[in-house]
Amino acid sequence: MLPGSGVRRRAPGVSVSEGMQKLSSVVNDSARRYRRLPFFAKVIFCLSLLFSFGIYLLFFRSFIKHDIADDNFLEVGMCPACLGSSACGLMYHNQVQFTGWGNHRLGDVFSTKNVRYATLYGSQSVVLKKMGSESEIQELDKKVCADANRPEGCDVARVLFLTDTFVKLRKAGALLPKHLQQTVGMFTCASYRLLDRMWSFYKELRKVKKIMIGDQLQVWYTASLNPEPLMLQTFPASERWPFPEYFGACGRHAMIEHVGRTLEDFYHEPFHKRAGVAYELLTIADHLTNNEEDFALYITDPNWENFGVDASGKVRILDAENIIVVDKLAIEAKKPADYDKFIQSDNGRCEDNACLSMLPEELCTHLHSDHNYYAICHSLLDPLMKDSVMPGGLLHDMPEEAKDYWDLEHLLKECSQPSKYKGRVFAKDKLLTALAKLHDESNEHLASPPKPDKRGLPPPLKRKKELWEYEDYDDGVVNDAKEVDDKKNEKDNGKDIEFEEEKGKGAVVLE
Repeated sequence: MLPGSGVRRRAPGVSVSEGMQKLSSVVNDSARRYRRLPFFAKVIFCLSLLFSFGIYLLFFRSFIKHDIADDNFLEVGMCPACLGSSACGLMYHNQVQFTGWGNHRLGDVFSTKNVRYATLYGSQSVVLKKMGSESEIQELDKKVCADANRPEGCDVARVLFLTDTFVKLRKAGALLPKHLQQTVGMFTCASYRLLDRMWSFYKELRKVKKIMIGDQLQVWYTASLNPEPLMLQTFPASERWPFPEYFGACGRHAMIEHVGRTLEDFYHEPFHKRAGVAYELLTIADHLTNNEEDFALYITDPNWENFGVDASGKVRILDAENIIVVDKLAIEAKKPADYDKFIQSDNGRCEDNACLSMLPEELCTHLHSDHNYYAICHSLLDPLMKDSVMPGGLLHDMPEEAKDYWDLEHLLKECSQPSKYKGRVFAKDKLLTALAKLHDESNEHLASPPKPDKRGLPPPLKRKKELWEYEDYDDGVVNDAKEVDDKKNEKDNGKDIEFEEEKGKGAVVLE
């Protein structure tokens, strides 16, 4: 349909100068009208203008920036379906301030892991973590509603007290290991001693020295979402465990120390620095395997991003979600089949060389395992690694000193894929010595270079020893057999002595 005569026609083009004259006329006219207003009307007009401007700023700020003291942002109303409330006072009193993109809502678009950086007391670098993506949190909330026979989107905080889980906890009278064994990571091999230790370090209790049903539900919810906050509290950094410091939680946000750079940032560092980081990694594996607390903490996700290096060079585990805790004293008490047999991890259940093979039920029922050394060497240090992020592992392009004098390449291969029983443990001990020396730039530990022969040629290289050719190598099997023989000989000698004693008592002396 063609436009009729009633359609308004566009005015012919107006020059810039004419447009500016019209704008100036409108401004002058508005100024004259304002001057004609009574004094009271002028005050009302100015106040309304300032009020409108303030409302606009508040709206703009709420849209662009996060308010760290906002209950809706912290989701405090979701408790006990939350992480805790021990750090709420710090946030409400402006002791925590966001930094960088964490301060802006636009940064949420790029942060799928719900991690924001901030400062505590103006100097301490921390991270605020929700311990899961929004989809993971919504999925758990959906399960809580289903457990209470409520529709999706229910009031999780209220409905949590109507779930079958709540009924089981109230019937049992306490949170037991069986209630947590279906969660991930930390409580895969849950024991009573582990739970007692957790409660003794737990910061999120509502009443001092009193565990309420709400606390039990909160622990269950945290363990179901991500047990990392519980791990950091149960094995605190203050007791020399290799984790960041846990400062507390508020609603569904946990506040954790920001350690520093991840392992990826060290790929192009000088070799002596990387040797120091590798030494720290193996030391962590050793401490998690053998410690005075008789808990073995097994690393099951040794990713480059899961380890951080602080300013002093100390390495700490940034992501503790998938660490399995094994209570050695509980195993000794139960004595399952072959509980004292040494477990040697391998890659037999992996389709490719990139994955990490393990059986949690084996770790839960045995006292001794080399799994942590396997995890570190195979996933982070193996020179044969074909990882797209860090090809050749952390110790790639090692100097001749490391290869020849310290036999580092061979020891790393043995630690990753041992050729002999208990070979990985032996290689680990040698690696710790070598890496500690390679971290030292002085080279004072090296022997003087060999003298050339009469023709001026260097002497031929000596054949490298195989692992089992070292004098201090112990493959476990020979010693076990030797120990049996020694016990047998001891027993036989004891019988001979006893026979001689009995014979002496009944002997008749003839003159």
